[in-house]
Amino acid sequence: MIRTMELENISKAFQGVQALSDVSLKIHGGQIHCLVGENGAGKSTMIKILAGYYKPDQGEITIDGHQVSFSSPRDSKNHGISVIHQELLLVPHLTVAENISLGDWPKNNRKMINWKNMKKRAEDALNKLGANVDPEAKVSSLSTGEQQLVEIARSLSMETKVLILDEPTASLSESETQRLLQLVKNLRNKGLAILYVSHRLEEVFELADMITVFRDGKLVASAAKKEITPNNVVRLMVGRDVSLERTRAVKHGKKVLEVRNLKRSGAVEDVSFDLHEGEILGLGGLVGSGRTEIFRCLFGVDPIDSGDIIINGKETQIKSAMDAINLGIGFVPEDRKTQGLVLSGSVKDNASLSILNRIKKFGWINKQREKEIVQSYKEQLRIKTPTLDTSVISLSGGNQQKVVLARWLATNPKILLLDEPTRGVDVGARAEIQSMIENLVSKGLAIIIISSDLMELLALSDRILVIREGRNVAELTGDKITKEEVLKYATGADAG
Repeated sequence: MIRTMELENISKAFQGVQALSDVSLKIHGGQIHCLVGENGAGKSTMIKILAGYYKPDQGEITIDGHQVSFSSPRDSKNHGISVIHQELLLVPHLTVAENISLGDWPKNNRKMINWKNMKKRAEDALNKLGANVDPEAKVSSLSTGEQQLVEIARSLSMETKVLILDEPTASLSESETQRLLQLVKNLRNKGLAILYVSHRLEEVFELADMITVFRDGKLVASAAKKEITPNNVVRLMVGRDVSLERTRAVKHGKKVLEVRNLKRSGAVEDVSFDLHEGEILGLGGLVGSGRTEIFRCLFGVDPIDSGDIIINGKETQIKSAMDAINLGIGFVPEDRKTQGLVLSGSVKDNASLSILNRIKKFGWINKQREKEIVQSYKEQLRIKTPTLDTSVISLSGGNQQKVVLARWLATNPKILLLDEPTRGVDVGARAEIQSMIENLVSKGLAIIIISSDLMELLALSDRILVIREGRNVAELTGDKITKEEVLKYATGADAG
């Protein structure tokens, strides 16, 4: 284990853009040091310097007083630094044991792979974590949480001294998240130095011994957890005050949607609920509970086996996404990169995709009208982009999500389905998107929202329908809308 890793006056620029400017930071063994900041604040650049992908333009790194320099990722690993990236770097068709030994195969006397030793190495690494994962299972068969454990086990098998975790809970369920947080605490207690990067302040304040805030490539604050508050952290991150509290008054209008006994075999079982103008209905539940499947049925992506969908008092048949759009339904999917955006397209191409038929005449798109509509939503949603023709893949996660929102708002929907609308975006963008959602619903839009961030779900929702194994098992209102109540029904503790 190490006593201290110190970064002194680290700077890094890319084509004239200063990504890091004169940053100094200390990470101690037996301590969890949380790093927070908006997208573009310099966190990823710092991680890549420590991982050996980038060399700093100036500054130095020392480990226990000895100056080190990393010429490659392998060089960084040889110094005991391991990084768990947000996008897991596992080979799906290989086994758990093969992934843990990847690039460092145990060999026998004949220079052949020693499969028995490989399995033993994997078992030892997994046992250190208390992970119940079969070393001979294919990685593709594991849940995201189990894959995360395999990544950490691989790091520990290499005698890691500094563990860097980049948004490790972004794709985990609530129960998987809690297991991971406990694991991180256990590793800290064993003397590991941990740098933990997250947008989720609830996690940060549960884990951190120290909290460091980056903004615009600079370190703007570093303090012990007891010396700083969540609101202070947010203000330091974004450079302004951002409220984390709900301000909207509840004012519901007429009923716009009735779902009765909705069923899709193996996914949705006998789900019923209503939705009103000016209301946010939250769907609570664990990953795999059937919430996204309900959205897919309502939007015509998946066919239903039985049940009724009634919009504005009229029974409807939704057999395609176009049917849903024509009925005034918009759908922001959970994975913007694979389901919500055409990454090769521009901001304008993506934002106008849902209204091309409306702005077309004699088969030709009215380019001027398209530009005007997209420009208006760029301004309304405060999308930060150099031009409307900028490639959408170059935008931050928060701005990409705003482009997806712009596409559906352009259809003038009456009902908006939001599946994980703030996943993977920073605190500033999250607050902006949440504010937009509240503004839209205050104007009469009816919204159903899914969020794995329970605090967000509680803050935004007027009612919460809890889904478990494809069924709605509880409807929470008023003072019953609490984290404990949602988890009780989501996990089945109510039936115990």
